[in-house]
Amino acid sequence: MRRTSVMAILFVVLVALLVLPGFAGAGALYRGIKVQDRVLVPLRGVLEAFGVAVAWDGSERSITVQKGDRVISLKAGSSRARIAGREALLDVPPRMVGGITYVPLRFVSEAFGAKVDWDEKTGTATVSLDGKDVLVKVSNGGSTDIKQYYRQIGHIRATVVEIPPGAPVRAVAALAHDRVGATEDLASMAKRYGAVAAINGTFFEAYGGIPEPWGTIIRNGKVVHVGNVGSVVGITSDGRVKMDTVRIKVEGGTGGSYEWPDNWYAYGFNRTPGPAGSAAYIYTRERGSSLGFAYGTSVVVSGGKVVRVVENQDVAIPDDGFVVNLTGSEQNLRDRFEPGESVSYRVVFEDKDGNRLDWSDVVTAVGAGPRLLTGGRITVDPAGEGFTSAKILTGGGARSAIGVKSDGSILLVTVPGATIRQLASVMKELGAVDAMNLDGGASSGLYYKGRYLTAPGRRISNALLFVPASQAGSGS
Repeated sequence: MRRTSVMAILFVVLVALLVLPGFAGAGALYRGIKVQDRVLVPLRGVLEAFGVAVAWDGSERSITVQKGDRVISLKAGSSRARIAGREALLDVPPRMVGGITYVPLRFVSEAFGAKVDWDEKTGTATVSLDGKDVLVKVSNGGSTDIKQYYRQIGHIRATVVEIPPGAPVRAVAALAHDRVGATEDLASMAKRYGAVAAINGTFFEAYGGIPEPWGTIIRNGKVVHVGNVGSVVGITSDGRVKMDTVRIKVEGGTGGSYEWPDNWYAYGFNRTPGPAGSAAYIYTRERGSSLGFAYGTSVVVSGGKVVRVVENQDVAIPDDGFVVNLTGSEQNLRDRFEPGESVSYRVVFEDKDGNRLDWSDVVTAVGAGPRLLTGGRITVDPAGEGFTSAKILTGGGARSAIGVKSDGSILLVTVPGATIRQLASVMKELGAVDAMNLDGGASSGLYYKGRYLTAPGRRISNALLFVPASQAGSGS
């Protein structure tokens, strides 16, 4: 069956459920959102108002809609759906914003011939069919425009970029010159990627030594650096924001087994080990073309297999693989790796209490912290998150933060001087329900539409960018 036909059938059934006689009366009003040029309607609210059963599976993020023997299965963030056991492909997947699942209203009119009138001034769509009306009011008047403004909160002046749900941008974790261990101007990174907005990311070594990041970084769904202190903000492909005290474990296996005696482990990714210490790190092409140091035991993996094991050499990192470097006592893991052996690794996400987290859908993430707000409450606990620096515990200074409002809008914020607790109060006043601190001081910077709103005092190692959604690839 052709894709268009399957889609038509799927949304014919959805609309049929909406207009079955004996349910909601004319003029029923529901809240929707606008994604690019499309209005999305809340699935649960609308259908339940018409007496339709909607079942939600939080662990799978799946929805089952049933009326009589008609069953539709959908999944937030997925373009795949099932109707009567048959798979259908959607050109716009359902998405979750503020705990509500939305489906595209456009398909209602296209699939069933309903009349849809859009009032741009009021941000309201009126769907008319068989003498019945359903009204969908779009948040923020239907605007998906990114906003920039200033807000005076007490003696602190906040500079804000607000990215509403449905804005035609996607988040990217940028590395200076596209590799770990370099620095670059924030504006240079933003321009290289064609970013609309950009803010500095995680802490990094800025006072001597290799300028490597300290926090966790995820790019294109791939963990490229691990920092198990503080909190992490993650963004999914459909723009949902997650925030938690993420702790990452890297588990390795050989010969297809992750059990002893075939198992191994790594501390993280792309970090330079001390020559006199003990460490086990994985190096990917985000490190660059080679390790950049010449000590320890290096296991070169290409095409999923060990191709060689060398000592005290600065080896090249394969395009289709990685290098495992072992130093000190961790060189005891050397006997796990033999040329020709298959090798793989997996990443496990947990919170600081050891509970598993599902971050498999996160494509972009930056770790820093501490957490400022959780569910609208100030929850500042830097010591509990592992911070020891007075700059974080008690000191004040220039700060950067990221937050999310109840409607899913993302806030990028800088302030010229504040303690962490004062920053939390600022984010709460700005309407954030969840928020966390980013790197600050001379690193604090905010870029918008080709210019600095807050200019950093130094080059930085990484940043969180928001680039046009249609743009693909890196900025290199």
